[in-house]
Amino acid sequence: LLWLQSQDQEQAIKPLPDQGLSFLIFCSNFERPNLSCALIPKSYYLSMFDHSHQLFHALCMLCIFLARAADPSGDVLNCEEGSCDTNLLQSGLTVGRAWRDLVLMHIPYNFGHTLEFVAFLPQPALDAIADTEGTSGGTGPSSIDGMMNHTSLAVLNMYKKPGGEIWGHLNPELQAISNKTGCPMYYTPPKYWPSDLAERYFGNKRVFGLFRNPYERLVAFFRGNFEGYGGSYGELHDRCDVNAAVKLMMKKYMNGNRFSYDCTFLPQTEYTEMPHGVTLPVDLHAFPKSMNDVLHEHGYDNMHIRLQDIQHVRSCDNIWAGDLDNETRALVKHVYKRDFEFACRTFGWGCDDEPMCLQGIPYMCPEKEFTWDEIQQKYQRRAA
Repeated sequence: LLWLQSQDQEQAIKPLPDQGLSFLIFCSNFERPNLSCALIPKSYYLSMFDHSHQLFHALCMLCIFLARAADPSGDVLNCEEGSCDTNLLQSGLTVGRAWRDLVLMHIPYNFGHTLEFVAFLPQPALDAIADTEGTSGGTGPSSIDGMMNHTSLAVLNMYKKPGGEIWGHLNPELQAISNKTGCPMYYTPPKYWPSDLAERYFGNKRVFGLFRNPYERLVAFFRGNFEGYGGSYGELHDRCDVNAAVKLMMKKYMNGNRFSYDCTFLPQTEYTEMPHGVTLPVDLHAFPKSMNDVLHEHGYDNMHIRLQDIQHVRSCDNIWAGDLDNETRALVKHVYKRDFEFACRTFGWGCDDEPMCLQGIPYMCPEKEFTWDEIQQKYQRRAA
């Protein structure tokens, strides 16, 4: 970011050298003694500067007025008596929300389908999906996926909601199969993507992704029971033997193709590796609030995940990560050591072996241990 200050409308603003910048912070003291600021895309600066310094200045002032009207409590710098500490701004003071600067990396089995549909579809369409599909099997391929597959980006842009995004598996370019992993590109860690595709999809945007406790995530694989996506577990699933199934998963993964089952068994931390890895991790164990907060903070005010929008698994509803024995847990800890360390460092969970479930999502915690609180809209642990 480059900091620009204009004391009055007549002051000339010099053109910028190309320093690989994406946004400028434009500040004005029209609210004396405070300095108000807005993020301006560099492309706007370059195009407007060519035509008129005054026109560019007016555009920036309009951005500031709109930002202050939308969020009167936003941060300002006090510039009493003509001086203010611009070092605060340059060191990272938040002067307003980032504006639609995100792009999703769909980590498998981490509610990416839910987020993709909420980002793309208008609310009536989301209501129709909830009415016809409910939540059963929602983590796997949706019945509307077939309509999306092989549809051109131009056509999808015609049908997305105003201000919508075409993220992850809805993007036709990402439906290609990676020649390095054998998985769809949207499930493939970015480090394996062709550079031209990565540049088109990620660009200069901030890459975000949802992260989940490995124990709980493997339990979801078992409950989903999708052939080819997390695996199908036959008789083990019929009798809801999650411990035997997760133990089998780990042994097969350690002795087989790590990219099998659409890359679902890869450690989640592989999706943070550069280039284009996730730099904004979102805690799935506070979902959907954690994701809604991020969307709001980054200017996606037309996107809000409701409980009825969430697609999730439904089977063996009374099992959970607490049913895994010590041997199984040791195998999981061995395979996903980096994931646990990352979660402990980033979210504060995963530091010990305490079992977890998704307490903000119906049917994702067992009734034998939890009860759903309608007022709080989350599971509460039953009294011992």
